[in-house]
Amino acid sequence: MNLLSILAVLIVGGLAAYLLSKANKLLGAITTILTTVLSFVMLFGIKDQIGSTETFLYFNFQLTEIGWYFAFVLSLTYGMSAFYNVCYKDKFMYPNSYAMLYILSLGGSLGLFFAKDFITFFVFWELVVWTSAFIIPLGKSRRASFIYYVVSSIGSMATLFAIMWIYKLTGTMMIKEALMSVDLNFWPSVILFMTFILSGLTKIGIFPFHVWLPLAHGSAPHTFSPILSGGLVKLGAYVAYLSVAVFPSYEIFGEGWMYRGIPLPIYFLMVLGAISIIIGTVMAIKQDDAKKLLAFSSVANGGYILIGILMMDEITFAGGLLHLFAHAVASATAFLTITAVAYRTGTTKISELGGMIHRMPITYTVYLISIISMAGIPPMAGFVSKWLILQGLASKGLIIIAFAAFFGSIGSFMYVFRPLAAVFLGQLAPKHENLKEAPIMMLIPMILMTIITLTVGVVPKLVLNFIVDVQAEAGIKVVSMTGGALDVFNGYLDATRVFVIFGFGFLIALVLFLLMPKTRSVSLMDTYTSAEFIYTPELLHYAHDFYAPFERLYKNHPSTLKLYERASLKLKEIGLFVDYAFMNQRPATSIMWILIIVTIVTIGGAF
Repeated sequence: MNLLSILAVLIVGGLAAYLLSKANKLLGAITTILTTVLSFVMLFGIKDQIGSTETFLYFNFQLTEIGWYFAFVLSLTYGMSAFYNVCYKDKFMYPNSYAMLYILSLGGSLGLFFAKDFITFFVFWELVVWTSAFIIPLGKSRRASFIYYVVSSIGSMATLFAIMWIYKLTGTMMIKEALMSVDLNFWPSVILFMTFILSGLTKIGIFPFHVWLPLAHGSAPHTFSPILSGGLVKLGAYVAYLSVAVFPSYEIFGEGWMYRGIPLPIYFLMVLGAISIIIGTVMAIKQDDAKKLLAFSSVANGGYILIGILMMDEITFAGGLLHLFAHAVASATAFLTITAVAYRTGTTKISELGGMIHRMPITYTVYLISIISMAGIPPMAGFVSKWLILQGLASKGLIIIAFAAFFGSIGSFMYVFRPLAAVFLGQLAPKHENLKEAPIMMLIPMILMTIITLTVGVVPKLVLNFIVDVQAEAGIKVVSMTGGALDVFNGYLDATRVFVIFGFGFLIALVLFLLMPKTRSVSLMDTYTSAEFIYTPELLHYAHDFYAPFERLYKNHPSTLKLYERASLKLKEIGLFVDYAFMNQRPATSIMWILIIVTIVTIGGAF
């Protein structure tokens, strides 16, 4: 078993899924499950082959600790989300090619993580972009796919330019050799660094390239939204890793301006990550569509991951990679629960739902645990990762970025509570009286992902052991662990002890809840307004304008998407002028430009 065997399984599995889907879509969906789960299992079979290289045709691959870790996170997300394809195969425009595109997007991701040279890297990067661009419009909107592709193309073209520049400077396409041997002055190095990392910023959704996330996540097929949030946006984090851990950016930029021991180009990107945390948080709070809400939360959490990786120290870096795992699992799980609700109700609009706990109690429990992790509340994995990031920022005295991280953690309580209260709690609408719990094929991945989130939150060492290997490979001081406790500069965290304390508090709260008298349950339409007839009782449901007082504080906020739209209109106007001036079929215009050009050349020659 080697690297090529995993990629071969994904390629063959993708083709088999396509052919079987033509005969029966259920067979195609089952093939998707078997292929993605098998690739995840096979990853553990090659863990002891770190450093090995493989070549197929002109593609060169190498198994590294960081590549294996990213492949592990994405394969887990793909494998669990694949179960939903069985139930959703007839719920949206599900072509025969969907199963193949789904598998090939995972194959492209793994090929990217295992790439040894830039050609392999770029080919598999584009494979991910193109498969995603074909899947997204199968949902609600083709416009979302267009914007996703435009933003991805900006990053792709910038990275291609950086690759060609690196090759010209070094004469090699091997990623590690080329990045480590670049010899430039400060400002050319800054330009090269920013150009190369641009694709990572576009993919992870860092401000101002975050505009595609809410559109694509909200419009993509329900079975692919968990992949976008829990998996594919993490590709940008891998590019960020290459930009600071392989490309010696700290050494090169160390000759220029520094702030708190961090070079200004890297600090600038960390500020963008902090802005992403704030924007993602405040925009998530005001969303009435649960998928768009979770999409904006991915913008915020992408900021945490970027900051953690760029810091390149033992505490924050470990927190960033752990948060990459914690958010991938928790976010994908939250999307899976909303997908299950949409499967039963046909909507993801928060204001149109309510009381799902009475019909879908398991789905509610899974969502509750996933948002506890996303909000950074113990004893879940997200708490440990955010705690490490905040500890690292505090140790460096980065107060502004630490404030943004803290603001995002507090704000996440608000936006994850909105679907909890308005979708699952509250009154059940009469039209949903006969709903059932999610199908078993949906419950299986939800429960498994919930167990993983809770287990890693109690015993973070299970994943931190992988991260320690990555730190050793990158030449970073490894995070200190004494038994199951994490040692940092101002104390330590024993996650198991935290779990016991919170578990004891939960039992006390449960006993009090069971002993205290219960309130009377009323239906959604059981309202009273001093004898006034109610024509739209849904508007009195507290899910409507849930955070209206808070949202009014930034109701008229500037929009990045509108700014891009206005810029595109100006470019269109320039294009129309060029078309009118140079590309019309009137002979008089052509003669005019010929005379102008001849005159300019003649005058220029005279001087």
